[in-house]
Amino acid sequence: MILVVNESVSAPDWVSSNNLSLANEVQKKFMRLWQPAPDCERSFGLKLYRDERASRDVLLVDRFSEGRQLPVKGGVGHARKIGVDLAACLIHRKRIGSPWIHCTDGDVRLPETYFTCSNTVESRGPECSALIYPFYHCDDRGNAAQQEVVKATQLYELSLRYYVAGMKYAQSPYAFHTIGSTIAVRASHYAKVRGFPKRAAGEDFYLLNKLAKVGTVLELEKGPDCKPLEIASRRSDRVPFGTGAAVNKITAFSDPVNDFRFYDPVVFELLKQWLHTWPEIWQSRSSDLSSSVFAGASGNIIQGDKQQWLVTGLKEIGTEKALDHAFRQSRDLHQFSRQMHTWFDAFRTLKLIHYLRDHHLSSISYSELEINPGFGQLLKLDTDLLVFHEYLQQFI
Repeated sequence: MILVVNESVSAPDWVSSNNLSLANEVQKKFMRLWQPAPDCERSFGLKLYRDERASRDVLLVDRFSEGRQLPVKGGVGHARKIGVDLAACLIHRKRIGSPWIHCTDGDVRLPETYFTCSNTVESRGPECSALIYPFYHCDDRGNAAQQEVVKATQLYELSLRYYVAGMKYAQSPYAFHTIGSTIAVRASHYAKVRGFPKRAAGEDFYLLNKLAKVGTVLELEKGPDCKPLEIASRRSDRVPFGTGAAVNKITAFSDPVNDFRFYDPVVFELLKQWLHTWPEIWQSRSSDLSSSVFAGASGNIIQGDKQQWLVTGLKEIGTEKALDHAFRQSRDLHQFSRQMHTWFDAFRTLKLIHYLRDHHLSSISYSELEINPGFGQLLKLDTDLLVFHEYLQQFI
């Protein structure tokens, strides 16, 4: 286990105090096996311990002591990169036998099936670049002070599951959760994409976006052999966006249930329509986008102004130039689709959705979402979303 205890040089005193306490607990409870010589300037503060109760070694990475902190803009991405890069190096040197590197955080409770889950995917071959574990945010409803945090977290989790369900409905290859503490990566694929970006937030999104282009990102199914991870519901100012930041924002609303907003389901209809037009676009060999492009697309149910919104949004993100490039690089529809999926990735998908949201399809409240036919269709198609939506009712 590689334990990266980290903070930035701008961290408040209480963070430093907590980190020091954690490092001291490791030192007290485990047997030290190795540490670099005191005069080793290149040392990151590595110390190796033996956890005899769990039959494992613990490599403590000190990135919190004076002179070893992360830079001012350093954050969770930088910390993850340090730990996972170390693991990849140890795998390359055959000090670790497993090809999988599991990433998680201190606010997560791992089930007893955590490490055995990855064993079940080996039979699928080396094409799996990453695994996404099932998860849920725990609900400490017995703590009155936590009730508003729990409600806010559950609303945000609904938005996460709703987004993934919408992406699956559109048949996007980027339909998976991007939560850093739920990811396992295959070391060889991790090296191909040069690892985690040193971002203060969103490092999980950008890593998985790259890994989906060099292999399959597989969402593990919840079951007796793969129990979900339990993530604490809490406020956090560790990252500028993500779960902690969203909970801070939602709890500040006077009426969280009605003030928090969700994407209009029509954005997923338009996304599906766009992805389904690629065979017709390939046949036409034309990068000139217009509403007529979508007329012959299979399953086309959106007409009129909405089609024009889609066309305008696609032009806004540079799709016509990308189509020209894909035509030049492709001999058949399969290569063309691969080229386009590489360009129209999770990031550009989100850019298109945000364009539609900001200019034509404003986000809607929970009460509006509940009665929207598009959301009802997703509930019928996605069991995971349906189960969580029913579970959410007890908090609303």
